[in-house]
Amino acid sequence: MKTIRIIGLVLLLTAFAVFGIACVNDGGEVRVPATKAPVDADNISFITPAPDAHREELDAILRRSTMLEGVTVGGVSVGGMTVAEAREAVRAQVKTDAKSYAVNVTFGEETVPFSGEMIPITDNLDAVLDEAFNIVREDKGFEAVSREVEEIKANGRDFPVSVHFEAASLKGAVEKFASEHSIAPVNASVAYDRDSNSVKFTDDVPGRSVDCDALFELLLQANNGDTVEAPDIETAAEINTENVKEHYVLRGKMTTDFSKSIKNRKFNVCKGAGMITGTILHPGDTFSANKTLGVRNKANGWKTANAYVAGGHEKQYGGGVCQLSTTLYNAAVMADMKIVDRRNHSMPVDYIHKGLDATINSVGNIIDFKFQNSSKSDIIIIAYVDNDDYTKAGKLTMEIWGIPIIEDSEGKYDEIRIPEPKKLKTIKPSGDVEYQVDVTKKPGYKELIVKNQNGSVWQSYVEYYLNGELVERKELAQSTYRAFNKVYLVGPDATPEPDKTPKPSDGDNPDPTPSHGTEPDPTPSHGSEPDPTPSHGTEPDDTPKPTEPPKDTPKPSDPGDGGGE
Repeated sequence: MKTIRIIGLVLLLTAFAVFGIACVNDGGEVRVPATKAPVDADNISFITPAPDAHREELDAILRRSTMLEGVTVGGVSVGGMTVAEAREAVRAQVKTDAKSYAVNVTFGEETVPFSGEMIPITDNLDAVLDEAFNIVREDKGFEAVSREVEEIKANGRDFPVSVHFEAASLKGAVEKFASEHSIAPVNASVAYDRDSNSVKFTDDVPGRSVDCDALFELLLQANNGDTVEAPDIETAAEINTENVKEHYVLRGKMTTDFSKSIKNRKFNVCKGAGMITGTILHPGDTFSANKTLGVRNKANGWKTANAYVAGGHEKQYGGGVCQLSTTLYNAAVMADMKIVDRRNHSMPVDYIHKGLDATINSVGNIIDFKFQNSSKSDIIIIAYVDNDDYTKAGKLTMEIWGIPIIEDSEGKYDEIRIPEPKKLKTIKPSGDVEYQVDVTKKPGYKELIVKNQNGSVWQSYVEYYLNGELVERKELAQSTYRAFNKVYLVGPDATPEPDKTPKPSDGDNPDPTPSHGTEPDPTPSHGSEPDPTPSHGTEPDDTPKPTEPPKDTPKPSDPGDGGGE
């Protein structure tokens, strides 16, 4: 600059010396007098303004390497510090803020904190330090810049640091929260109403699931101490009330007669029906008669009634419960349930056709009746008698409710019937008359306790119908009823006499307790709401073949069926 001014002055003096056209006044100002001669623009030069007296001060402000006085970052004074020094000074406070950082999330009635202790926290400290460092960097002139610097020094200027959840970790926490707090919809269903002893339909309830994306954005934008409500999405139930009422039907039903039973037996039948009714089986669940009824004894409230034992009768607690398992067995077959465990009595019973009974015994050699819910839906067992006063009751009914059979059979059949079983053969007694000595009796005492009787073998069947037309007939089970020789109870020192009683012939009725018109028709009529079809091939042949030793035949010391009558 100094060289330029000297050169300009030399040129002016030269012009004055050569042309005599310039002069300098008392103030040192160079004047060019008017002249008619043309002006050569190339030979004119201008004087540079005098330097700014505050330039160095201004440059020092604009080009500083530290924070301005009065600047705070996150509430921490950083005036006069370099960026690195300021970062060190503020970092401790940021860590404290991150540790205490929490946002409450509400969903329904519950509030859950999302905190820095469970989710990593990030911050914008570096960006804020850069912003604070770069204020007052524009050249607005010394006076304007100075005024701004003084204002910041006097009043301060804070640059807040924000902390927030680390995105990837937050997303995982939100998804976990959603899985734990979302409310699944409840399908409409059927249930048992004990007051009315009937099926009751329960309405569906929509579910609520957390909107993870929306909650994620809310938490990213939230500040420490905020409370946000988790956005939710309503989810409809797969099965609504209307669908259940349309599709839940009576799949299988069976009624048997016990009107001629003694009072104790009637009591046991009514008691057992009350224990069975309302049982709900989910798909794949197995019903056990013994598990449901428990041990039949006095302590459990059962009364004594006749039960079959080795060809005769014996008073046992719970006598008559086999009518429950038998009636349910037939309902289960017509409801298309999978029969898991079923055995016939040692002798025929008078309340069901031969070959369709199912005995149980909770004492001694455990005999149980079991079936599995082979439907795709829940089933409900409803059991009831025809009179609340057990002494007047005489009809036992078992019902199984569920989705229509045709839905489980995939359209192959919609009804199941049990036709009358077929007699395969008669079994004649073999061996000699048996004598059982009772030392408590007087010598010469003799009582016939088991009659001479034929046995028999029966084959039961199951039929599958579609729109009233028979589409398939299958074997269900084979039942073998024992033949029995005479058995006498005698006193000590009794002399056995030859048995002159003729053996029963093939045409004799092998049923020691013939039915009296009370035997139900095991094949439901076409409109009797039969029940889901027994799964094809799932009914086990639980009765031994005629050539095999019948598994339900007790040994002489065997307690027999128990509750069999």
